[in-house]
Amino acid sequence: MIPQERLASLAGQPVFAVDGRKVGDVVHVLLDDTTGRPEWVRVRGGSAPGDVFVPLRGAVGGDGRLEVPFSSAVIEAASRVEVERGDGEVLSVADEEKLFACFALTDVRAQVNAEGGSGWSAMDRAQDVQAGTAGQESLRTRLCVLHDAGAWS
Repeated sequence: MIPQERLASLAGQPVFAVDGRKVGDVVHVLLDDTTGRPEWVRVRGGSAPGDVFVPLRGAVGGDGRLEVPFSSAVIEAASRVEVERGDGEVLSVADEEKLFACFALTDVRAQVNAEGGSGWSAMDRAQDVQAGTAGQESLRTRLCVLHDAGAWS
């Protein structure tokens, strides 16, 4: 996981897939609104049209670049989703679920339910997250932008 203090330095950095190909540059980082952990980066400038969200799970940052553990083919084939605008930019739970499928990842909310009384269930909004797995949170947002690349310049 990328340390919290290094998140601001990700804006504008090139993103490289596990196969060594550059897939674009970081536009911004999205944080989980429950845990505050960085979950996704919005990447712009790859060969596919539009921006793509790439998971930060297993990503390594350093030397002015971000390396993600996904192939360029998987990243380019990922669903393009638009973030909602309002008080900030957010990725809806439904869109995040689409992205989990694209990257063959498991939603951490399933882990919360599986763990019962341990792990994340001790956190403040854990009951809301658990309720969301029953379909009650599908219209709510779960992730929000940490910063915009322009704000970091």
